[in-house]
Amino acid sequence: MTFIQLNQYAGQFTNKPIPLDQSSPLRDLLTTHPGLRFIRLQWQDYSGLLRARLVVVQYLLALIATQKPVHIPPIGFHCIADNNLIPNLDPTGNHHLVPDWSSLRFLPSAAHPSATVMCGVLATGPARPLDLGLCPRRALANIVRHAAKSFDLHFQVGFEVEFEVFRRAPQADPLKGETLVPASTSLGRFAVDGLRASIAPLIEEAVHHLLDIGIGIQTMQTEGRRGQYELSLGPRAPLDAVDELVLVHDTLKRELEKHDLVVTMAPRPVAQRRQATGQHTHISVSKTELSSNFLAGILGRLPGICAVCLPFDISYERVQPYLGGDIVAWGTEDRTVPVRAIRSGHWEIRCVDATANMYLALATMLGAGMLGVENAETLRWMDTTVKMETYCREEQHKHKSNATSNGLSNGKSNVVRVNTTDGVTAEKAEPLPRSLDAALNMLEKDASELDHILDSSVLDHFLRVKRFEQSSLARKDPEEVRTMLTELF
Repeated sequence: MTFIQLNQYAGQFTNKPIPLDQSSPLRDLLTTHPGLRFIRLQWQDYSGLLRARLVVVQYLLALIATQKPVHIPPIGFHCIADNNLIPNLDPTGNHHLVPDWSSLRFLPSAAHPSATVMCGVLATGPARPLDLGLCPRRALANIVRHAAKSFDLHFQVGFEVEFEVFRRAPQADPLKGETLVPASTSLGRFAVDGLRASIAPLIEEAVHHLLDIGIGIQTMQTEGRRGQYELSLGPRAPLDAVDELVLVHDTLKRELEKHDLVVTMAPRPVAQRRQATGQHTHISVSKTELSSNFLAGILGRLPGICAVCLPFDISYERVQPYLGGDIVAWGTEDRTVPVRAIRSGHWEIRCVDATANMYLALATMLGAGMLGVENAETLRWMDTTVKMETYCREEQHKHKSNATSNGLSNGKSNVVRVNTTDGVTAEKAEPLPRSLDAALNMLEKDASELDHILDSSVLDHFLRVKRFEQSSLARKDPEEVRTMLTELF
């Protein structure tokens, strides 16, 4: 049987110094909040679901004192969105939760004093060596360490959190469960009308709770056409940024659930509407002289990266100009393409939504960028706004069999046409995948080199989990799946 000690592995899952006394962050919190009884030890699985084990504080302190981790059955990264387990799962051994104490947060709005801490997960088994390679948190910590050690390159990350609020409306047929209807149809796009909606004070209360515990919210506004809101989170180091994002999602959901409301960040809650919900991700690098290579690494692998950034079939309803972009391209302040350049070394990645495990998605994006740096890859995609007099997007019909094999919808592909001072040129642009299956096929081509630079096996395992999940969800009613994902995310 394998025994592990926390102090051996705690550094694998963080980019912060490990306290000499690992109980000190928790004891400091108890000094301020002596009524604290439970700590929620959390991790995010491959379907993007937040999972946790609640541990009584005194028991957790005893475990820390003896350097023993909290364990769960070996299912930490083996559940899919409907909570079924992937096939051929080895039931022996354990998954151990290793807290990153820098992520410890008190939850002032809970019914009873409570706190959360994000964890790394490592696997042990009686017939297997200890395995750290499944944990997305470790993969993200690895690539941050690699960039700093090899290139003295550092990252800052920020997120735009778009969300809607729904009410549960029971249907006449109880076998079909519940449908969700928008709790607000007030105007978005910065209209103050949405700030007068009946749900707005509830949202503001949740935001106040987040500000009280130091979450870096910069702005809040109405978004979308109707009924959508957005919070902008300030720049943080990668792990800190995702830890905050997870807490923002959970707090918004938890606070409005008290009022029988469902907060959702799902990409397309209502199929009949054009309005969609993304999670635009801002990445900046500390060395602008490496920015072209870094961007080339991402763009060269972007179709496969979509699999982790847009990890459900409904995610691909956003693969359109202005929503998530639909071709491999970048442009300065161009919101019609998936990568908007804001300034040198700072980009907004638009082909991302909140169903993603952002530890995994960010690790994959940074890993691709670092491959571009290591290989000195050339940025062969021109800025869409350079020397343009006009810029338009047209669609050109292709043979349907070719479109199907490439995962494109409607048998169409994209062509970018640019009129420049040198005359008219036309250049075919590589389309982004239009289905999860197509994206997974593209990721499979890049997974080995990405896992290598991440010093991990996360993408290999992700492909296994997602292919099973996709086949399982495909057997369900599409609107049932949409409702399930709307509630979960």
